[in-house]
Amino acid sequence: MRLAGVAVGILTAVLMVGAISWAQPDGQVSSLASGISVPRVIRIAGVVRDESGKAQTGSAGITFTLYRDQSDQDAVWQETQDVRLDAAGHYSVLLGATSGMGLPVEIFTSGEARWLGVRADGQAEQPRILFVSVAYALKAADSDLLGGRPASAFVLAGSQNPSAPVVVGRQISGSPTGLPLLVSPQAACSAITSDGTATANKVTKFTTACNIEASAIFESGGSVGIGTTTPGAVLDVAGTGVIEGLLTAKAGIVVAPTGTATASAGFVSAPLDIEASLYNTTLGRAANYIYQWQAEPVGNNSATTSATLNLLYGVPGSVSETGISVNNKGIMTFASGQTFPGTGTGTVTSVGTGAGLTGGPITGSGTISIPSAGVTNAMLANNSVTVTAGPGLSGGGSVALGGSVQLAANLSGTTNGMAYFSSPAAVASTSAPSNGQILIGATGKAPVLSTLTAGSNVTITNNAGAITISAASGGGGGALPFFATAGGRTGSKQAATANVAKLWGFLLPYSVTTTQLTYDVATADKTANDYDVGIYDNSGNLVVNLGPTPGSAFSGSAGFKTLPWLQGSSTLAPGRYYLGFTTSCASACAQIEGSTANISFLINTSGGASTGGALPSSVTPPADKWATGIQPSVVIQ
Repeated sequence: MRLAGVAVGILTAVLMVGAISWAQPDGQVSSLASGISVPRVIRIAGVVRDESGKAQTGSAGITFTLYRDQSDQDAVWQETQDVRLDAAGHYSVLLGATSGMGLPVEIFTSGEARWLGVRADGQAEQPRILFVSVAYALKAADSDLLGGRPASAFVLAGSQNPSAPVVVGRQISGSPTGLPLLVSPQAACSAITSDGTATANKVTKFTTACNIEASAIFESGGSVGIGTTTPGAVLDVAGTGVIEGLLTAKAGIVVAPTGTATASAGFVSAPLDIEASLYNTTLGRAANYIYQWQAEPVGNNSATTSATLNLLYGVPGSVSETGISVNNKGIMTFASGQTFPGTGTGTVTSVGTGAGLTGGPITGSGTISIPSAGVTNAMLANNSVTVTAGPGLSGGGSVALGGSVQLAANLSGTTNGMAYFSSPAAVASTSAPSNGQILIGATGKAPVLSTLTAGSNVTITNNAGAITISAASGGGGGALPFFATAGGRTGSKQAATANVAKLWGFLLPYSVTTTQLTYDVATADKTANDYDVGIYDNSGNLVVNLGPTPGSAFSGSAGFKTLPWLQGSSTLAPGRYYLGFTTSCASACAQIEGSTANISFLINTSGGASTGGALPSSVTPPADKWATGIQPSVVIQ
């Protein structure tokens, strides 16, 4: 059992020897009869906890070591026992119980102090504890006579009481009560007990002085398994093994593959890990870093199967290839960016010279030169180059090194004119532009030189290397009216029909701040019929709106009209929008129309039912229906 963060506290140590006195009810003191053999064992009681202080249960491997002093590294005596822990993590063992002779008598005969070290499996040894003098009573085991007489000569008749407890007259460090602890003497077992759950071939162990149970060791046919009942070798350990001494493998070490290859997959070897431990300030604890060697299959299910030895690096649970690999020929592959030797420089042992060069081979130092005759074409593997002229070019052909090929383009144009492709394989040019002219064209038509013309409320500023288009108030952020007309094409009109509910889509190429709506009335309507106009964003939300407006205010006379938005000044970001128009006319409504100087709308789709002439607060925009060659436009006046 491997325990993390174990705390082992020694509660008491009592030496079980024949010279220890018994406490009698009447105060009398007697010694053991000389006929009783001296058990050379010491009882130790303790508790095992994890890092959080929680008591461990089950079983644990604990190593007990005796030293000459508190800091000595050489052990005087050592043994490891598999101890059973109760629900509170307590245990009690007899030091020397693993040997038929118990503790060696000579370790207590020199008169030197003895320190006890306790270490649970996988953990550091706990602070050592000094043995009190009662432990040295083991020396009494080599003395059968007292004053030339046997010890039985000093026993008072009727004073023996084997059932009386042994009293230790001094508290041992770690005693929870501060009082002397009582330990009953060992008595012979009347019977050896077991719970009957052991299986065949399990090696037994004593869990108490008179009870035996199955251990984790299994033996059958000369094969021993620890933690497994199906050993695959003479010794098969299923779990972590810790070897604290030198490991000598006389027959070599085999790191087996993790599986048997099939036609569809090969298997890597089990990893060979070499780990370093460092304290990581980010984690706030120690962390292990691993270099891992692993054999990996190459060319599975082929006639040229092989393997490579690869170096991996990482932390427990996450390792990856470093790029260093050795193949079956001993050739090493290094990680990307690696230089060899590591400094990026090496020793050149010989430099030879080829055709056209003299001075080699150089093994130490020397000079490589070109002979006076120079390098001829014959010395070169490819002594000529062929140049092929592509479309629009002429003059291609072969040329020897040192020669030249003149390539010419089949081009015609005007000096200072702007070149453009008149066809996929031909280039033409415009005439030379005058100041302020730029190249303007349309799909399917040749570009022409023209100038930009600003409408009302728009300015164009020509600067060196830049042209600025902005609102009259400057910066493109001024408040502008939004001009709206109807119809599916530039110059069309929205007929004076009843109960119109339409959407027209348009694009804004740049941010616009709009304050009012301007429109053209062709046929007036002076009645109380309601008219409403608004703008929806691409998600169908109404962003600016006139609200239901009676005909007397909306179209009381023909001509251009202007009405403010209910929202006042609103900024529309660049993007797609829809103009919504609806009426509540019981008869023919006013007719609004547009001209080529204003706006065109290319989507003419129902905007939903009108309620009292008011636009709904949201609609479902239709799919785009821009026709080829007809781009949406909007003019801000």
